[in-house]
Amino acid sequence: MSVRSGGWVPNQHGAWAMLALPFLVGVARGAADGALRPVLVPLLALWFVGYFAYFALGLWLKSRRRPRYLPAMWTYGGATAALGLTVLALDWRLIAWAPVFAPFLALGLWAAARRTERSVLAGGALVAAASIMTLVAYTAGRDGGPVWRALARADAPIGLLAALAFAYLFGTVLYVKSMIRERGVRAYALASIGYHAAVTVAAVPVALARDPAWWWAVAFLAAMTARAWALSTRRASAKALGLGEVAATVALGAIALALP
Repeated sequence: MSVRSGGWVPNQHGAWAMLALPFLVGVARGAADGALRPVLVPLLALWFVGYFAYFALGLWLKSRRRPRYLPAMWTYGGATAALGLTVLALDWRLIAWAPVFAPFLALGLWAAARRTERSVLAGGALVAAASIMTLVAYTAGRDGGPVWRALARADAPIGLLAALAFAYLFGTVLYVKSMIRERGVRAYALASIGYHAAVTVAAVPVALARDPAWWWAVAFLAAMTARAWALSTRRASAKALGLGEVAATVALGAIALALP
């Protein structure tokens, strides 16, 4: 049995950008005076290892509980528990984020059990959880509390950055699906184009109300809309799509870090 077939290595390549972007943006925006709190190290490990555990558990549920996925599931699950306890030992207040993540993770696992983990709903749940990590990393990177400040002040810059991350990442769910699994299905192509256009329009009032630098975010979303439209009738390899997502993620990360 290979490492990959046993659920040890996630095969969803877009997940790497989904995991890295929100965390790095949250940490960079939350760090005060360049000082990084120790809790961020185990939190980063928890974030990635926790996804590995989630992936292995999802495969186990999808396979109708085949034992070949149990080694990866228990190994990553145990590591996740240990890292979680380490994080709480350094800042117990971060436990308040657990109920925020729980519904999205439960939805994703429910979809895996029903073998619909590739659905838009399941992808949206995973993207929502990833976007919330922007707030968690921001909170952990500052003084660790009060934990709910980032959620209570929805108009705060970090809240807008979390929304920007969601806008982009959920767009990739529709875009990639329209280009690969649902290629040639007009409804998916229109959904991808329409969604990207809608979030671009929604970002305009934010740019008008805040610093002019936010127009870079509008420009980025407009570029994603143009991409979804231009490639909707063309064929692209999974490798080309992956490289395009890497470039887009790097560009959005640079914009997010430069915004006031």
